[in-house]
Amino acid sequence: MTTIGVAGSGDMAAFVARALAKAHSVRIFDTDHGSLRCDGAKQADSVIGLAKGADVIVLCNAEDAREALLRNTDWLKGSSIVIDMGQGDPDHSRSVSKDLSNLGITLVDAPLHTENTEAIAQASAIFFGGSAAVLDSVRPILEAICPKVIHCGDAGSGHAMRLVVAAIAACNRLITYECAAMGARNGLTIADMATVLNKSSGYNSASARVLPALAANGRTADATVGDCANDLRKASALGMRYGAPMLLATMVRSTLDAASNRLGESATIDALAKIWEIDAGLPASGSD
Repeated sequence: MTTIGVAGSGDMAAFVARALAKAHSVRIFDTDHGSLRCDGAKQADSVIGLAKGADVIVLCNAEDAREALLRNTDWLKGSSIVIDMGQGDPDHSRSVSKDLSNLGITLVDAPLHTENTEAIAQASAIFFGGSAAVLDSVRPILEAICPKVIHCGDAGSGHAMRLVVAAIAACNRLITYECAAMGARNGLTIADMATVLNKSSGYNSASARVLPALAANGRTADATVGDCANDLRKASALGMRYGAPMLLATMVRSTLDAASNRLGESATIDALAKIWEIDAGLPASGSD
């Protein structure tokens, strides 16, 4: 059985650890000292302790752990692969991967993009950046977390793809809320708009998932407004760095920053519906 070391903190790291523990021997290092919990996993007292004896190391929102790894790589040489599942910068991933490769250590990026960890199989994916040979060797590990794993290219490509998807998903959600509010003020029902949009050129990820849930007072996300705004901030910075200005994404990011002030950064992105309901004078849907 493969021994996997998971370092990280927060809900996503906990989700990853739980998923892996169902099929593998897992050791965890909680970089936040309390937020990472996983039944059946052994606790490590340090990042170095985590890596000793691990076949694969998974970093999940673990900036401190990543820096500790890079400061002293001698003990890493016993680990075959380091998988960065965090929300990193593509250029940084490329640079670190190259530096570690020169030391005989393989680092790949494989971020998981999801808005709802309860619906991983339906509307989520892992974007893999690294060689096809390495992907073949770790695919069973990644598929234990999410069944959809997409090879996007060399190291850094996974993080770049995640930012592309995150930016489009955010733009889709906000324009869908805005137009749905306009339609509702004109007497259209959310359910009817969802039916029409999903069978017309207006179809998008938000019309497919968010509008039907909104009509039923359902839930579509545990991702937060603050995290979504941060993704767009990174996407805008990456675009500017490469001469591809993210004009619309920057506008959406500004809207999300304003929403954070009204709702709080920890509010889920479902709660964004409240802003358009309030500003359009519509009855509250119950989103939170």
